[in-house]
Amino acid sequence: MPNELAHAIRPTPRTRPQPARLCGVNAVVAVARLDERLSAAPEPVRAGWLSRALIYEAVASQRLNGIYVSVHDLTLMLSDTLDRLPDQDLGRAGDTHRMLAALTRRNARQLFSPLRLMALTRLRLREEHRHLDNRTPGWLRERLRTTSPERIRDALEQALDPAVITACRELSPLEGAGEFLRHWHATGAAESIGAAAGRALAMAWTRRTGLTSGYYLLPSVGFLGHAAGYRPDLESEWPRVFLDACERAAEWGMKLHSRLLAAHTRMHSAAPRERMTSSIGNLIDLLVARPAISARTAAQLLKITPHAARAHLDALQSRGLVHELTGRGSFRLYALPQ
Repeated sequence: MPNELAHAIRPTPRTRPQPARLCGVNAVVAVARLDERLSAAPEPVRAGWLSRALIYEAVASQRLNGIYVSVHDLTLMLSDTLDRLPDQDLGRAGDTHRMLAALTRRNARQLFSPLRLMALTRLRLREEHRHLDNRTPGWLRERLRTTSPERIRDALEQALDPAVITACRELSPLEGAGEFLRHWHATGAAESIGAAAGRALAMAWTRRTGLTSGYYLLPSVGFLGHAAGYRPDLESEWPRVFLDACERAAEWGMKLHSRLLAAHTRMHSAAPRERMTSSIGNLIDLLVARPAISARTAAQLLKITPHAARAHLDALQSRGLVHELTGRGSFRLYALPQ
């Protein structure tokens, strides 16, 4: 795995963050507006937004690490329909996605302590040896091969120092998230544990502080097209750069919300309903809530036959409401049109 900006990051002894020069009003308003829209959205739209956002965030996080993975390939891999063995880079993106998905299932208030973060990553640090099993994420196993558990534990304790967490809480939520991420890099946690984990915690910070009602901040997505600006070590510039990225991420999120809401409404209006008991309405909700779905999975979730599920999907495809991702005759995967 790349050294993730280790050449540019230098630990600093400062534990108390200074207020950002800019208040970032536009960023705060954009993030709050996104949260408001998602809170009011139908459940399939909200679930679909998060499921897709985590894929894009995982891919964007890898790009900040200098690794290119396509959203399409990651979507296929997560659906077990990739027609080749995943390479190392795609595997890393999958590990990051699993970490993000696990994070969103946790209470954000419980994530900012070393012991609970170790539990989240299934890391068990022993005094004399390392305990690794198949449940340990691949990215973490790789770290443990080159970094001692004691170093990882020390980095976590520094990065999650209660004094730092308290000081970050004195800032506005977005400024606090940016300052936490700066501190994560400055303590060397980005090098010994991973920059992706720090960005995941920055993602959770706005949920922890109450700015958002869910895990809706996408730090890595905000740097798509601006990767050169990802320099938490440039202390004087970093607050402004991070707030700009938050605003871009919120705007990206609102576009995704608009697309899913429009698709949900359009599909329910245009879908064929030969019988009042048709399950096609529930299938539409599944298509919106999931990045991709197969006829077999749809049949299992809807408790209908695979033949009925395929017939519904074919009917939706014939109307241009869904498209097939894999381009093959069997084990096909369906998704909303791009």
